[in-house]
Amino acid sequence: MKFLLLRVLLLSRRKDRGFTLPMVIGIGLIMVLLSSISLVQSSEENLIAISKVQSSTSVAMAELGIARYRELLNNNRVLAVNSLNNWVNVNDETCNVITDAANDDDGWANTDDWRPVTIDETALIPPTDLNNDGNITNNLAIGSYRIVDYRFQNDNDPSDDDKRDDDGNYEDLGEDGIFDQTSDAANPFGPRGILAVQGQDINGSVAQIQVTIPIGVNTEDLDSLDPGIWIHQSAEPNLGTINRVDNSLVINDLGNLVFYRTTTGDNMCTDVAGPEDAREPRDLPPLAVLPAVVNNIAADITGDGAFDIVDNELILGQPSGASAANPNLDADGIERYYYQIPVGGNLNVTAGESLLSDGNARVVIVVNGNLDIDGAAGNVHVGNTSDKIFIGNINDGNLVANPFYAKSNYLEIHVNGDVNLSGDGDLYINGLIRATGTVNITGSPNINLRGSIWAEDWDNGGGTVNLIREADYDDYKFYSIVPQRTPRPLTFAPTGWEQQQVTN
Repeated sequence: MKFLLLRVLLLSRRKDRGFTLPMVIGIGLIMVLLSSISLVQSSEENLIAISKVQSSTSVAMAELGIARYRELLNNNRVLAVNSLNNWVNVNDETCNVITDAANDDDGWANTDDWRPVTIDETALIPPTDLNNDGNITNNLAIGSYRIVDYRFQNDNDPSDDDKRDDDGNYEDLGEDGIFDQTSDAANPFGPRGILAVQGQDINGSVAQIQVTIPIGVNTEDLDSLDPGIWIHQSAEPNLGTINRVDNSLVINDLGNLVFYRTTTGDNMCTDVAGPEDAREPRDLPPLAVLPAVVNNIAADITGDGAFDIVDNELILGQPSGASAANPNLDADGIERYYYQIPVGGNLNVTAGESLLSDGNARVVIVVNGNLDIDGAAGNVHVGNTSDKIFIGNINDGNLVANPFYAKSNYLEIHVNGDVNLSGDGDLYINGLIRATGTVNITGSPNINLRGSIWAEDWDNGGGTVNLIREADYDDYKFYSIVPQRTPRPLTFAPTGWEQQQVTN
């Protein structure tokens, strides 16, 4: 009986062995399959995540490109009213050589040139080792962007639908309408720029975004552009030290320095001295045109523009005789009296001398040579005599502390040459100096400017310029001639954001 039971058990075990082994193998295969599926799903999720990151980065680069090109349009607003193919025609009117494809820092209009975007580890707060290489001094590339297209539209032609002509080419200059700079009402069809930019991450993923940028007329442009220093040239000037002096009368420090330059770089035209600097390139207003009645001040000055050594000052105001009876009216209907230094003569103001207007009459001096102001010792005053008006005494040498100041709009000096400021003393300039040449500063003079200096170029070899803007609106107004300036276009926030493509 025992042997029978053992036989049954052995037979049962033999039968189980034949069934259990395939079952175990099958379960193992199922587990392997499930693991493979899990690995595939995990890999796909990682790939999707990586793809999304790349897409997000490329979209971010495209968005950055939109912001950068809008900045370019704002800083060079002549571009805003011209399509991309016409930018080459306005190259000299912009702050960058925008069509130069050979230089990585240029070529803003080049559709083949990717502009790099980098992150400076040292500029982060706190400085961060982003690539884990053991230092925080890297300038890491994170992507790039490039312009694809920009089309200016100012018509109501539905045939192009803000796109190119039917033949696929750009429309010619003016075919889409000419931007009228006088008023928004003169542009009834809503002028706009259609900007398309591509962004690319470091792995080659590309995204393209198109936006519509509304364009209007900046009606305040004429009033706001009355800077203390206006430099117009094609190379970077030597600015030296320029300070903005704060006092209780300052109400608006914007636009104190207008700087027309061709400096390049990924940040467009970088600020010269902070956000107060206007960067709109434009021509300087012309020199004053002498009227029929002009007073020759050579009789009041000895030598070639040298001051009378007895009086040490020259006070100009309303002259006597025919000139007083026939004042010249400027564009604002204000009476002005004109004086001139003859052709070939220089106007020289040296230490201890003063060139003044009487504070009652508006005076314009036209110098057909150079203006030389030398403060080698003592102070030089160019501006108004305060004893004739109620705004205080500028001859006390304490203009910054004095709450009453001489208005700069009573004296303008138009120089058909250079302005040379030299010496080691204090120079007080209360007026507008407009020169066709260069402002040269030598030595270490301390120049207190409560008016404006507008010149072609600027070379500061060691002086300090204290640019003091007062609350009086008249202080910076260009009165004597009709301003040769027109309102420029103003771009508004982009609309109609359209993500056109993403490739990985």
